[in-house]
Amino acid sequence: MIFPLLHVPALGDGMTIALNAVVHVLISHGVAIGMTTIIVLFQNLGATGHGAFWEETARTLLKPVVIVTTSVGAVTGVGIWFITGILAPEGIGSLIHLFFWPWFIEWWAFTTEVIILLIYYFLWDRLARRRPRLLMALGWGYVAVALSSAVLISGILGFMLTPDGWPQGGTFTQAYFNPTFVPQFMLRISAGIALGALLILGWTGWRFKGTANERGRVLRLTGLVMLLAMASTAVFAWVYFSRVPQTYLTHWKFAVATSVWSQVPNLLPVLNTVAVACLVLAAMAGLLKRRKTGVILFLPALILAVGMVAEFERVREFVRGPYLLPGYMYANQTRMVRQEAASRQDRPLLPSLDWVNATTDNAPAARAGRALFDVNCGVCHTIGGINDITVRLRGRTLESVNAITSITESMVPFMTPFNGSEQERLTMSTYLYSLANKDTLPRPQLQGEVK
Repeated sequence: MIFPLLHVPALGDGMTIALNAVVHVLISHGVAIGMTTIIVLFQNLGATGHGAFWEETARTLLKPVVIVTTSVGAVTGVGIWFITGILAPEGIGSLIHLFFWPWFIEWWAFTTEVIILLIYYFLWDRLARRRPRLLMALGWGYVAVALSSAVLISGILGFMLTPDGWPQGGTFTQAYFNPTFVPQFMLRISAGIALGALLILGWTGWRFKGTANERGRVLRLTGLVMLLAMASTAVFAWVYFSRVPQTYLTHWKFAVATSVWSQVPNLLPVLNTVAVACLVLAAMAGLLKRRKTGVILFLPALILAVGMVAEFERVREFVRGPYLLPGYMYANQTRMVRQEAASRQDRPLLPSLDWVNATTDNAPAARAGRALFDVNCGVCHTIGGINDITVRLRGRTLESVNAITSITESMVPFMTPFNGSEQERLTMSTYLYSLANKDTLPRPQLQGEVK
């Protein structure tokens, strides 16, 4: 393995990536696409003579959108590259090698998106008075570029779950135009518009400063947009999940509820039903101009909407286990061909880890055990944090730990097989056993100490 492996203590790799990614998705979809599309719609209504309050509303909403998109949105977008580049260098390297041009174009699309958004904001007052049609064109131009950016990234995200025949055929078109490419793009856009509409409904209920009639018109249109977007989201979600292999979908409850709550079979369906019902009621409150009802429903609806976004991202990432790239690379960044060859030949792993020197430490066995744990298990497990490996193994015998590490992939379908020789597996097992039972194992007797 060329790159050194770094893991986030306590929080864990997966949670670190997830927290950054979910925040970025909420902003890039709900704010940068969803809210901005509705803002452009409002500006068009004002410019075409349907009421000056539409333009004033759009202008007021645009400022926080610009600030959040160009600061938090941009930083978390770069953060995805920074975090995954450190925690999963082999996986990111493989994806860049395969999808260099789509990603290169997407970076330019994002840059263009930010430039157009800033021009749209800073020239708003001048263009709204003198050339409103040009302002309309700028707004729709931004929406078009933002959608193209989402198209470019959806092919890559879809590939990571449904690479179709790429591992065998190896062509770019097989990889990029995979079965979940189109439905995932449509799902993300419709969900983003629904989330953006929800945010505008909340703002309108609390902060709108026009007349009651004007507020009602904004609520009604935004509620209608949200209902239509939610209906589209439901359709595209059904198409999307119908194209995900059933083998993966069997893991979805465990993916979200973990091992404890997944044993309550109706928990997630009930929570999802409550979330959808709350969102529909919030949209209906807007459509019916029920400002007070909308204000009451806004916060719970927003919290549940964020939860559903996190659930989708969690399921998309987790259910493809034990793979990072199905048919090509395991979650621990070991290529499947390399893994199979090493298993047949009982090939040791440590000599290939240039960043580990297990012979120059006071406790070489412990250093080797930790390195083998980092390579094989560290992507999902921590020591002393989330999904703590010591909690999983505490109280077990050494023979039991040895048995578990020898059958990980058959014992739990989303766990990766051990990568390394049989002797290295025993070294790692001994290290984990000692770590998990360090408080109960007898302390080594010091020289000259009386028993």
